[in-house]
Amino acid sequence: MQKKLSANFVIIIPCIIVLFNLFLVLNPTEMISAAREGLLLWFNQVLPSLLPFVVGINMLAGLGFISFLGVLSSPIMLPLFKVPGAGAFAFLTGLTSGYPMGAKAVAHLRETRQIRQEEAQRLLAFSNNAGPLFVIGFVGVGLFGSARIGYMIMISHIVAAIIIGLGLRLLPKTEEAPKAEKGGLRSAMRSFQKFRKEEYKGFGSILGASIKNAMEAMLTIGGFIIVFSVVIKAIEMSGIFGSFIGLVAGILEVANGARILAQGGGVDNPASVVFAAMLISFGGLSVHGQTAHFLKDTDIRLLPYLGAKVLQALVAGVICLSLIAW
Repeated sequence: MQKKLSANFVIIIPCIIVLFNLFLVLNPTEMISAAREGLLLWFNQVLPSLLPFVVGINMLAGLGFISFLGVLSSPIMLPLFKVPGAGAFAFLTGLTSGYPMGAKAVAHLRETRQIRQEEAQRLLAFSNNAGPLFVIGFVGVGLFGSARIGYMIMISHIVAAIIIGLGLRLLPKTEEAPKAEKGGLRSAMRSFQKFRKEEYKGFGSILGASIKNAMEAMLTIGGFIIVFSVVIKAIEMSGIFGSFIGLVAGILEVANGARILAQGGGVDNPASVVFAAMLISFGGLSVHGQTAHFLKDTDIRLLPYLGAKVLQALVAGVICLSLIAW
């Protein structure tokens, strides 16, 4: 049965891609316009807001800040989430920088063997999140015309992520977890000095590598945004999903989905706000494609992460609805 489904999947996907390419040929003006909009979205908003963060993240990793923060946060992260203190770096990165930088930070921790596979799997589930600049600025103020809505969605998003992280710690362990390192500023400084002595490569080398790595990551993100902008435009033009186009677009790419929801209902329609909160917590297939790209050299599985994001979306929807009612 599984082999039959797999064979059907192999046949269906190329057929869909052929139809999509045919649609591009038959509607070149609209498709080029959609690609241009995706490019401008990436160039004007995503690139300037994310690039400095990505360079900064890479710099902090190369300078040994992860080692410092790991020891300092170990007494908190291990009891709460059953991940080493270094996981605090990925969690904070996801909250400040936004999708998909949390995934990139988790992948770095796993590639450098600072966390185990099981810990990386849990950490990814609640650390890859939307940033405040996107939620409050772009969605809240820019789309819904209300900073209050932006804050409500952001609170729902963060609280839901933390709830998922706390819930995942209840899963049975497959490996013996390490004991928490002795915390405190003095221990953190000793770990930082040890890193600098053994692994520090010089500021110029770290800066150059950080910028190169950041630009490669941004080009990948830009490609995903442009492709999904065209896909969503094609779906809009087809009229297949009717009034549900906002939800469908958001499942594919969250920014376009939120835009359509805001245009369809806005502040006067609480359902639009709740659905926007859910879509932002889910992330969209565009973000998950970017996440898969950053995880490709690790043993972290994508499917459990997707399940956790669905749960986070449901929890965020309930929280957002409660905030609106309150």
